Amino acid sequence: MEPVLRSLLGLALVVTFAACGRPPEPPPPSAPPTASNAAKQFFQGYRGDYRQADQVFLSRALVAALQSAAEGEKESAARIKASEFPTDKPLLLEGEIFTGLYEGFTSFEIGPEGVKDGQTVVEVRFRNEPYNVTWTDEVVLVDEDGWKIDDVRYSGKKAGLLGLRDVLRDFESSLTAEVSATPPP
Repeated sequence: MEPVLRSLLGLALVVTFAACGRPPEPPPPSAPPTASNAAKQFFQGYRGDYRQADQVFLSRALVAALQSAAEGEKESAARIKASEFPTDKPLLLEGEIFTGLYEGFTSFEIGPEGVKDGQTVVEVRFRNEPYNVTWTDEVVLVDEDGWKIDDVRYSGKKAGLLGLRDVLRDFESSLTAEVSATPPP
């Protein structure tokens, strides 16, 4: 073997062994999840049916309220079916409830994140193309082992209702009134 080739082979072996002895570089730390990221991920996957909303992004209290509403719909349907007027429409939580426009959104953009009235709030600008409407709602998040949506404050598109929690309370009141008005069997 020629001396130059031997020198190159020796150098290659030295470099190989030197690289093997070094510990691998740790990956850079990832940025902690933010309330804005949680809101963005929720709305990216949300398709307009609260019953199918990804509960991973919702607070425990909001999940419980949504489950109660879904159960209330089923109970209302059963009461109506068993009534003298079985073709009447049962109480349903209709329209888009995660945004301030009944018809829902076709696109969104995450706005600024901040603290308002002691709560973490992310502004989300929504757009509904068919209706040519743009509006901004405030998404309220709580930290429950990661950021979770706890309410959505509407920007005035829903008459008389200030937010998602108001819609759910109003629906529960309607269910209670229906139960009170239903004669016993």
